[in-house]
Amino acid sequence: MDKRYNPVEVEEKWSAIWEKRRLKNSGSDSTFSQVIPPPNVTGTLHMGHSFQYAIMDFYTRYHHMNGKDAYWQVGADHAGIATQMVVENNLAKEDKSKDDLGREEFLKEVWAWKEYSEKNITSQIKRLGCSVDWKKYRFTFDDDFNKAVNKAFVDLYKKDKIYRGYRLVNWDPSLKTAVSDLEVYRQEKEGKLWYIKYPLHGKNEFLTVATTRPETMFGDMAVAVNPKDKKYSQYIGEYIDLPFVGRKIPIIGEDYVDASFGSGCLKITPGHDFNDYEIGKKLCLHEVDGVIKTSKNIEDFEPISIFDDNAYSNNSVPDNFKNLDRFKVRKLVLEELEKLGLLEKEEKHQISIPRGERSDIVIEPKLSYQWYVKTKDMAAKANEAVNSGKIKFHPENWLKTYFNWMNNIEDWCISRQIWWGHRIPAWYDEDGNAYVGLNEEDVRQTYNLGNLPLKQDEDVLDTWFSSSLWPFASLGWPEQTEDLKKYFPTSLLITGFDIIFFWVARMMMMSIEFTGKVPFENVYVTGLIRDENGQKMSKSKGNIIDPLDLIYGIELEDLVKKRTSNLMQEKIANKIERKTRGQFPKGIDSYGTDALRMTFYSLATHSKDISFEFGRLKGYRNFCTKVWNAARFINNYSEYNQTFISKDKSDEWIYAEFNKSIKQIKRNVESYRLDYAINEIYEFFWNKFCDVYLEECKKSGNTENLRPLLKEILLVLHPFAPFLTEEIHTILFDDPIL
Repeated sequence: MDKRYNPVEVEEKWSAIWEKRRLKNSGSDSTFSQVIPPPNVTGTLHMGHSFQYAIMDFYTRYHHMNGKDAYWQVGADHAGIATQMVVENNLAKEDKSKDDLGREEFLKEVWAWKEYSEKNITSQIKRLGCSVDWKKYRFTFDDDFNKAVNKAFVDLYKKDKIYRGYRLVNWDPSLKTAVSDLEVYRQEKEGKLWYIKYPLHGKNEFLTVATTRPETMFGDMAVAVNPKDKKYSQYIGEYIDLPFVGRKIPIIGEDYVDASFGSGCLKITPGHDFNDYEIGKKLCLHEVDGVIKTSKNIEDFEPISIFDDNAYSNNSVPDNFKNLDRFKVRKLVLEELEKLGLLEKEEKHQISIPRGERSDIVIEPKLSYQWYVKTKDMAAKANEAVNSGKIKFHPENWLKTYFNWMNNIEDWCISRQIWWGHRIPAWYDEDGNAYVGLNEEDVRQTYNLGNLPLKQDEDVLDTWFSSSLWPFASLGWPEQTEDLKKYFPTSLLITGFDIIFFWVARMMMMSIEFTGKVPFENVYVTGLIRDENGQKMSKSKGNIIDPLDLIYGIELEDLVKKRTSNLMQEKIANKIERKTRGQFPKGIDSYGTDALRMTFYSLATHSKDISFEFGRLKGYRNFCTKVWNAARFINNYSEYNQTFISKDKSDEWIYAEFNKSIKQIKRNVESYRLDYAINEIYEFFWNKFCDVYLEECKKSGNTENLRPLLKEILLVLHPFAPFLTEEIHTILFDDPIL
């Protein structure tokens, strides 16, 4: 054994070996299986990925060593919006856009980026030593997965669980696509409340309406007051002449209106506000010859939309307000109201602004045709699986979060107006009639369309639709493959709390729908690794830390500089390259994967937010060195027992302590407390085995039990520190652990 432990040299050797082989099938009928939360092909992995992958690899190795047939499905996600944004941003640096290229050429650019990003991601996973079968790697946009996605869509459509509707959605004017409620965050800030006088029809009177969005007044279809509000109840049933437009809109009574807010009068704009949309739908508001009418027929409901896909005003506004950005429309509306004496006042007001999680652009509620999944019945079945104990959450406190969303679930908008993704398998004739099928040939045969001209839907599916099929489609569904039969349902899902709604709940719904089985038996919900400022690490924010930088010993100060300095990026890249070529002194200033893994385990508390601590990383590097040095010392003794044989009280004590530690580690591992488990093995090895027992053996000369006990310790330690233990075990016992 080398005098100094060099993690880089050891780990690169074993990661290359493990890359070429998968865990041996134990031959046991008992299985342990899990699927990787497929990383987005948007660049490289960050600390959050590594944190979860370290935990996944721990459980795979742990169960394999306990005699189970352990399998971990690996793969990546095409990540529609996120990946398209990356490629569009790259093109923008060359003064190009996707529209300049056209759909076909743009998709070639995205595929090229996918290959580049995927190569980086897979090399990182391999370098982390993850025990996966690379021959079974899956991508959510490969041919087989694409067939699975199409089948899922078609089957749901045939069951009347997918439909196309003209509804209000969250629209991102920057990305020019609908986005989910879950992809919108609220920014609280100080804004303004404007008080606008709306003239009563046929009277020399006004009703004052308070609003935070005067620019949407062109889409107003009513003014609502609380029927219990004595100031305004007498006006219910009368009409208002909408300024600039001249449209007659009714004054309606609605208990929803808060009489204490603003003026007590609320403008109703169903085409640009979700609450107003529900009121408009209830009353079936529609326009007839410049007058807004109510109806009892929902088909009459026709909201007025005043913005296009870019959030510019369209032809539904007067000429002098057309073709302007929505915020310029606001400015002009206020100026013109002032001129007409209709702007009563403005006051400061705390507002909540919806912004796109990826683009950070203000979201515009917008009417458009979209595809939807009916989710209530599917959610009920998923909830039943949780309530019956078929699916368990760890820790259980996340159940409240899960049920809060699932019990109030709405239909899921699954269409996106982008180019990178699974094209919606629907075709339209010249009259706009839609036909759904696995492909165009299937559509023509199913609907007996002959040579009728057809055009496929331009939209693609929400990324979360395809990834919701991941637990079973990645194993071969809809084909009944051996892997699907053997490893599904999976045993464990490890995921962050931030995607319980996006992914976990949807996998549960889709799995039960298509297979009749739950997708996993246990859900281990981890916290999120935060950066040095307490922010969630995100590629779009540019605050990520590459785990390989830590493995190769880059300090925090340099990692922070790396984000903004091209020179620092080059220096770090050169440093890593020199280390991988062996040009650094062995064991000097590199932390290694095992030290990083053990740091992650020590941080795997049940806390929601996790701050990465460099001090712990250095401490576990020292622990790896301690293990190496102890093994090197023991290797010097040529006489040893093949198995541990107690001769004195010291032997009895250490073996009793070891067995106590094993039992405690097992309890901690099975209760998903790896922070307790790593602390247990650390304390035993350093404070009991090394500081007490090893020293007593030196003094007494009773060293025959050191090697067999070390062998047992290495087996327990292996899932925590696979590289180090594999290397030592191979040297001392001429046999790899796995």
